[in-house]
Amino acid sequence: MESASQRASLAVRVPGDGSERPLLLMSHLDVVPAESAHWREPPFAGNLVDGFVYGRGAIDSKLTAAVHIQVLLMLHRAGIRLKRDLVLVAAADEEFGGHLGMEYLARERPDLFDAEFGLNEAGGFAVLVDGQPIYTCQAAEKGGADFDVIVDGTPGHSSVPHQENPIVHLASALGALGGKLPHCVTPAVGAFFERAAAAVHPQVGDLLLALLDPSRCDDALSKLPVAEPVRLMFDAMLRNTCAPTLLEAGIKRNVIPSQATVKLSGRPLPGVTAEQMQAEIMALLNCDNPSSTVRLHLDRFRPGVAFDHETSLLPSLEAALQRHEPGACLAPFMQTGGTDARFLADRDLVIYGFVPMRYEEGVRTFFELCHGHDERVSVANVGFAVDVIHDAVKDLGA
Repeated sequence: MESASQRASLAVRVPGDGSERPLLLMSHLDVVPAESAHWREPPFAGNLVDGFVYGRGAIDSKLTAAVHIQVLLMLHRAGIRLKRDLVLVAAADEEFGGHLGMEYLARERPDLFDAEFGLNEAGGFAVLVDGQPIYTCQAAEKGGADFDVIVDGTPGHSSVPHQENPIVHLASALGALGGKLPHCVTPAVGAFFERAAAAVHPQVGDLLLALLDPSRCDDALSKLPVAEPVRLMFDAMLRNTCAPTLLEAGIKRNVIPSQATVKLSGRPLPGVTAEQMQAEIMALLNCDNPSSTVRLHLDRFRPGVAFDHETSLLPSLEAALQRHEPGACLAPFMQTGGTDARFLADRDLVIYGFVPMRYEEGVRTFFELCHGHDERVSVANVGFAVDVIHDAVKDLGA
């Protein structure tokens, strides 16, 4: 199905006996750009080197599409007919907003999404806490919010500096943006840290539970035995975030400008409104002060999404996971980014992100590889994901 030129999506339905509602297997086919000069292998060659497949999309999210397709083929070749229809949807355009992909499909082909459960990308990877792998099951995700921090000033000749230079005042605002927005625990995040705490040494478990207490969170986070990328992810899971990403100021080197702007990429928690997030950022910037020259403009807001993390789907996935890794802990999880699941949040459908990947010593984390240089996945982890998802799908339809 093609919504526009070079925006083709794939949908496949494998009929079951109809005694239970369908299971949706969703992924996306498009990828973000890659800077070839920084890769050890060509990013669009798919080269197999030392047991790893290198390529843009190897993790995000051609892996998910490949695993789902392989599972369908295995079930078909084995002649297994399930109680549920299996509906595979591999969408275009996710990395560019999803409007010509999943949003288009949800509008034009609602029949594809009449399902009880869905399996998606962006979860399933293991994070290491004090040497113990905690597998993630994404049941929630942050939204997106674009803000502009604008400082007005007085233009003039650069040979006569003055105190109303907006760039100078913007520098102070940028310093404030290095601070944190208020601590907030959402249900999926609370469940994640509680389940993880039960799986590790009691002293480490106490630190994980302390993350849920705003008065103890920062100290506990600094002491937690995790890699730095995991520490940053945990911190982002516990609050709204806003990161400065673009600067705009000036028209010529010898002209003091009349305005300077920094653009923020915000990530609101599920349940947070635009007004609430705007108030938090204004307080951080102190621009609710009447004498402030700083203004905050909201350009776009997309709320976060949360699915019920206490359905029968979670224990089914954990049982399949433990068949291949006995004793593995699977915990509900909130993705700090967003996925196509947001276009289906108003359906009678529960979607979890789950493509299981073992922790591999010496390999960068999921978040470092996603959209990063030398994105890659091990052949061993591809096989692991296929085996676990195959068993989970088979169990859910048995």
